[in-house]
Amino acid sequence: MHTLSLGYISSDRLKSVAFPAADLFIFPTRADNLPLVLQESMACGTPMVSFKIGGVPDLVRHNLTGYLAQPENSTDFCNGIVMLLEDEGLRQKMSENCRADCLQQRFAIALKEYSLELQAKRYIELYQQVLA
Repeated sequence: MHTLSLGYISSDRLKSVAFPAADLFIFPTRADNLPLVLQESMACGTPMVSFKIGGVPDLVRHNLTGYLAQPENSTDFCNGIVMLLEDEGLRQKMSENCRADCLQQRFAIALKEYSLELQAKRYIELYQQVLA
């Protein structure tokens, strides 16, 4: 397996090329609440491996969009990475679950739950509640 370190990428255009080119997105967080980088990975159809911490399980659906290791269990985390790197079919299915057209796929989480239109609607509803 070849690896390539890209360092920090700030350009959205470069991210949209880097995420789909990757086999996995590894996110070894110890504390996080709905990290944007996981939303970006999912929107690009890149399966994720992370810990079951904070808001991470809202995006990384265990065995659907990626692998969720038990908190701070490095052996479990490593097992998830190895499992997904060795099973191309499983990675492909998780990729489809991340990104597939929400009208055709039950688990099209990126499009179904985090589309720009839905997020705008949620903000408008929140503002209306605050103003009421």
